[in-house]
Amino acid sequence: MFDLYFNPKMRDLLKASAEGLGKGSFGNCYKVTLDDRCNLVIKQLRNLLPLTTDEFVRHMSSLADAKDPNLLPLLDYFFSDDEKLLVSRFAPNRSLFERIHGGRGRNRVPFKWNTRLSIARGVARALLFLHSNAKPSETAPHGNLKTSNILLDEDGTPLVSNYGLRPLVSTTIAVRTMTSYKSPEYEHCRRVGHKSDVWSYGCVLLEIITGRMSSHSALEGVRGIELCGWVNRAVREEWTGEVFDVVIRAERGAMGGVLRLLNVALRCERVPEKRPEMAAVLREIEGIEMTASDDDGGGGGGGGADDDSQDRSFESVEGQRSNAGLASVNEDR
Repeated sequence: MFDLYFNPKMRDLLKASAEGLGKGSFGNCYKVTLDDRCNLVIKQLRNLLPLTTDEFVRHMSSLADAKDPNLLPLLDYFFSDDEKLLVSRFAPNRSLFERIHGGRGRNRVPFKWNTRLSIARGVARALLFLHSNAKPSETAPHGNLKTSNILLDEDGTPLVSNYGLRPLVSTTIAVRTMTSYKSPEYEHCRRVGHKSDVWSYGCVLLEIITGRMSSHSALEGVRGIELCGWVNRAVREEWTGEVFDVVIRAERGAMGGVLRLLNVALRCERVPEKRPEMAAVLREIEGIEMTASDDDGGGGGGGGADDDSQDRSFESVEGQRSNAGLASVNEDR
């Protein structure tokens, strides 16, 4: 047992039985169950910059102080020469990545439009909180937003995780592991910023809408598609309606809202200076109404979209063909 810093009472946590949850960008994750049947997650941090105890504690304290209903709270942390660990709550419904791309067998619970829209709103709120409370030195307040870093609580509430870790790793490691460094501005200009998070959020929206796996968020060993380029080609070539997940295409009254959300994603476009701030993104998404269809497990939000609003949404999307918002740097791959 190594020497722990911060909370000696948490030694018991490391003696509890652990279940491996997989390997993330910075190391392995484990689920542990305490005597009171409380489930927690221990996350290893590997390949960090050289840090003093004070530097590590100062940074982790600032992350622990970040309080938002859609952020996964940091409960505790450990520091030693050999190990750096983060402790957070366990999200029983796993990740948005698994919800979108998990098995689609007969027993799968349909991923309805209202649920997708609710998750999109929650993630936008979390990002706005991070951006509003970021220090001037924080280039990308999240830096690694992708569907596997969006967890789902007992009631399906999205919890954004793995935020604020960019200052702890070298640029070399960040380029290899963090989504902000896959943004067009890094590919072309070797820079990232707040708008890199906005671009990543647009990519998340495309996964939510299409149900397709993006190469930007695919897990290690899993190959996704160049989703941004694929959607842009659909908009440019006027077959937009074919990109949407079949589940939401079949929902009565959903397409007006789906098209409006696609418009938001397209605004998170290739040129950083033209992307909206997260406050503007959230305002647009909160203006999208949920459907009131009887077969939707989520709550209604003010009625479904009528045919006229759907037609207007199609016109708005098709009107963006010339600048095809989320064009990828590898669009023709």
